[in-house]
Amino acid sequence: MMKVAVLLAVHNRKDKTLLCLKGCYGQIDSLKVENRYEFRVYMTDDASTDGTSEAVLAMFPDVHIVKGDGHLYWNRGMCAAWEAAAEWAPDFYIWLNDDTFLSQGAFSVLLENSSYLKHKAIVVGTATDSAGNYSYGGRTRSGKIVPPDKVIPVACDIFNGNLVLVPKSVFEAIGTMDPFYTHGFGDYDYGVRADKAGIIAVVAPGVLATCDRNPGVPRWRDPSVGLKERFRSLQDPKGRPLKEQFVYDMRLSNVFVAVAHMLSLCLKVIFPLPGRKK
Repeated sequence: MMKVAVLLAVHNRKDKTLLCLKGCYGQIDSLKVENRYEFRVYMTDDASTDGTSEAVLAMFPDVHIVKGDGHLYWNRGMCAAWEAAAEWAPDFYIWLNDDTFLSQGAFSVLLENSSYLKHKAIVVGTATDSAGNYSYGGRTRSGKIVPPDKVIPVACDIFNGNLVLVPKSVFEAIGTMDPFYTHGFGDYDYGVRADKAGIIAVVAPGVLATCDRNPGVPRWRDPSVGLKERFRSLQDPKGRPLKEQFVYDMRLSNVFVAVAHMLSLCLKVIFPLPGRKK
């Protein structure tokens, strides 16, 4: 029987977390009849104050909860969950965002495509928003989303971390996401590192989840926010921290692209989007 660890990192989204886990366990229950997989769920709760951990344990008492200090954010929270799961020595790791709601058979599709690729590739699930537009999934190096085929897996370069299957062979080759990154970048960076290690990433067939994109303009591009606050928001873990952006761009491209991107971000802070000043 092959072992599958599902990894989540959450903070103060109790209702969404519970709904996501309900769908996750629905997937697990449907696969139990095959008697081929054993599942465990590992969730980092990064010091939620809304009772997330208590509610999760009340509804799903077998979830393995890793406690954060409130400063892990998504990427480092996922690393903490991954490190805890690795002690169980799973055959597969599935990344799952708690705002991502699974379509029927999503886990089965990921696992079947992994088997087709001899468990040597990263398999990415595609999500659409509530309007049916592609929102998260596999992407090209430039960040353009790769639409899934209806039948066969298609190659991608980088990917969002909403729904991703990483087989043991990949984990043994490149490890977890890089804890250098705080919140973002870790998922895209994992694709870059995989490519450099000669590991392919593919988009699984069909749409496997729904997840709306975060609405609105980021504070660092909002002219109704003062310049000093815009720069502070840019450097916030949930913004575009320049040091992390630079390292990612260096790994993806080269020093010239990295420097140009840093300058571009600073210019966007100084000259924010028009038409929003209050």
